[in-house]
Amino acid sequence: MCGILGCVGRPEPEANLREALRRMIHRGPDAEGLDRSPHPRGEAWMGFRRLAIQDTSSRGNQPMTDPSGRWRIVFNGEIYNFRALRAELEGKGHRFTTGTDTEVLLAAWDAWGEDCLERLVGMFAFAILDLRDGELLLVRDRLGIKPLYWFDDGHRVAFASEVKALLALSDVRRDVDPVGLGRLLTFLWVPAPGTLLQGIRQLEPGTLVRIPADGRVRVRRWWDLDLERRFTGPLERDDPARLEALLSDSVEDRLVADVPLGAFLSGGVDSSLIVALMAQRHSDPVETHTVVFPSADDAWRIEEDDAPWARKVIDGFGERVRPHVHEMEPDRADLLPTLTWHLDDPVADPAAIATYQICRAAKPTSTVMLAGMGAEELFAGYPRHRATLLAERYRLLPGFVRRGLVEPLVDRLPAGRAGRLLRFSRRARKFTASAALPFEARYLGFSGYYDPDGLHDVAPDPLALDAWEVHEAWLESSAGLDPVTRMTHLDLKTFLPSLNLAYTDRASMAASVEVRVPILDHRVVEHVFALPSGAKLDGSTSKAALKRVAERHLPRDVVHRPKAGFQAPVRAWVGRDMKERISDLLSADRVRARGWLDPDGVQRLLDGQWSGREDNALRIWTLVTLELWARTFLDADGGAEVGW
Repeated sequence: MCGILGCVGRPEPEANLREALRRMIHRGPDAEGLDRSPHPRGEAWMGFRRLAIQDTSSRGNQPMTDPSGRWRIVFNGEIYNFRALRAELEGKGHRFTTGTDTEVLLAAWDAWGEDCLERLVGMFAFAILDLRDGELLLVRDRLGIKPLYWFDDGHRVAFASEVKALLALSDVRRDVDPVGLGRLLTFLWVPAPGTLLQGIRQLEPGTLVRIPADGRVRVRRWWDLDLERRFTGPLERDDPARLEALLSDSVEDRLVADVPLGAFLSGGVDSSLIVALMAQRHSDPVETHTVVFPSADDAWRIEEDDAPWARKVIDGFGERVRPHVHEMEPDRADLLPTLTWHLDDPVADPAAIATYQICRAAKPTSTVMLAGMGAEELFAGYPRHRATLLAERYRLLPGFVRRGLVEPLVDRLPAGRAGRLLRFSRRARKFTASAALPFEARYLGFSGYYDPDGLHDVAPDPLALDAWEVHEAWLESSAGLDPVTRMTHLDLKTFLPSLNLAYTDRASMAASVEVRVPILDHRVVEHVFALPSGAKLDGSTSKAALKRVAERHLPRDVVHRPKAGFQAPVRAWVGRDMKERISDLLSADRVRARGWLDPDGVQRLLDGQWSGREDNALRIWTLVTLELWARTFLDADGGAEVGW
């Protein structure tokens, strides 16, 4: 696990490359490497920051060059089947001098070229430079677990694990992309391939870029979900043995490390099942890590504590688990400037704060952490999945019942004031606002925080252009399939890599911790994606197939516990603890000076939240993170966090 960096073309001062690597030292505190070589277009740099996981000796440092001297690589991630690949390559005459997966990957590329990608099991983003003819290749893993950003200004191509590293290079523009800004406001994050800065792009999951010496960029998707493959037989739907075997093998693959391992444990079905499978396969007790907010004001908490449920799981495993409970105070919004710098693009999900805190607390005992991430997207586990299907029935109600009875009652529910009805009220309002729409607009309405028309309330018209375009293109690609398949396909292509995996990578690497996600092994994903929709969302039961596996290992009440999810006290932060700071950050003068948003519209958001008439907390949180991002990366040079 590490941070990688490089540029090909016009010469770049070495000092800039060193500064770029310094900005990623959290991704790799153990070693640094930087190589320069001549190139037909000028020069080629390859840089690296290392977090040593496999073969922690200096032999595993990068950039690494193969014995022939032709290929040079910088690699971020883990190839879990590298030992099997190594044995196969040794049979072909390759010899190895390290115990790293990097050396195996380099030899695999030499032996099989692009075809080696289909053989890889793991999470990865890497660059390979052909020192003979100058071609550069950039590759990202199938699901987008590891990040890779790049730009091409016509004179050079540069890439890095984080945007802040690219901003250390000379003449990199910092122009805000209005389309990206509109998408940020709509979804709280920017979907790939865009970012908030014009010209800087995310390499999409399952994609490779070839840049030959003539500079003509070619992009190809090397892996994708098969929309035609479907399991229809009763055995595949009802027998959990195949899925259990895939998950168990995936967990075992991810136990390979030369540093201490641990796991997140929320007490929900996903993380609990991962811990159960680890306890079966891991020779040492599993270090589990649970986060709680013990002193949170009950009036502002809308999810139950994880600790009692985690304890129930732990009690079932005895000495095979070594638990750690980390008490996080609810006033940690002061970490937001730190997270803003680490996240690069603003990601207005306060769960990033908890991820950073738990990884930082876990670091002394667990350099590698396994997580249950991906289950919600793969198995249709979010409330919006159920709501989208429920809307089909709601639309059958006579119009006078919907418009004359249900919707007026929903409008009378408390909208912004804290209390036990807040979550229900928030979801009910979103439901009635979107339920009557066609499927595509309905699901995007449930997924977002503005529709294109509503965005005009706070932003100029240009920001609303194409806000849904990326999502609509993916929905169009799955047209004709059942609704559950279409929703999970969209989530796996957008929400998962651009939000959940993005903030998890940045927040965990900020603490120099590697997170592994067994549920997102591509063999698991391909199997589950092909299952009938009822194996994912069966009536009101979400994640049906996964729960059938979990029932073999966990208490039934843990398996069928209502989805809790992490809920930071963001409404307390916005409505009470940070009110004065927010008034300053989002004052009319500041908003007007930025020129992106309508000052009156922003003030209406604030007034609606603080009066208790509306629940605008996450919309406001987005604007706060946006302003802190602008201070960090536009007003300052992006080299360090900027405080309040």
